Amino acid sequence: MNRIGFKAFACLFSALYCCQSFAAQPQISDEALSTEELREVQSKMSSRQDLSVDFVQLRTSALRPTKPSKSSGKALFAKPARFRWEIEKPLADILLYDGKSLFSYKPGEKTATRFDAQGDRASEIKEVINFVLDFDSLLKRYQIVKSLRHGKDIILTLNPKQDGALSVIDINVDSKSFYVRSLKMSFTNKNTSEFQFSNPAPGVSGPSSFSVPASMKVIEGV
Repeated sequence: MNRIGFKAFACLFSALYCCQSFAAQPQISDEALSTEELREVQSKMSSRQDLSVDFVQLRTSALRPTKPSKSSGKALFAKPARFRWEIEKPLADILLYDGKSLFSYKPGEKTATRFDAQGDRASEIKEVINFVLDFDSLLKRYQIVKSLRHGKDIILTLNPKQDGALSVIDINVDSKSFYVRSLKMSFTNKNTSEFQFSNPAPGVSGPSSFSVPASMKVIEGV
């Protein structure tokens, strides 16, 4: 861009910024939750048995902080700790956890792979389920260090009680429905994993929702 073009762009940006500043709405102030309000949040978040949502996941590596990897799809959660995680983009993939084993397969394929349920891949999503459906159980391992009401949102920040891979967890909860809007997990290695949820609804789950199709051959993963 030449100097004239740059100056024109700068003037345009300044004009737009000024217009937005004049039209800006009053800032929303943060309000700390009382003990009673926090207990209500905990109770509402732990009262559901199952849930279906659309999700977007953003993974950021400390080595490439400005270039997160993105995936999106649909998820079904059910107590205790069962999930169906259907990635639609960028590549279709399905993860199932039936409470004992983690399975992965791609739509249209004839084989599914079984992985260690205690591995990193399963552990991260199982932790997400706990935040979405079983918040009370998390308080045995995490402590709430911040709880605020910000407009229509409730913002919670948690720290683990013991040292581990996770360092901080930030949760954004809708103050009316008490559904989790977003969840960000920050790790000690500076990596982050952020989940954005939309279209929450009670999940209609049956035995087949968390099972590999009977026609599939199951192989053991490494």
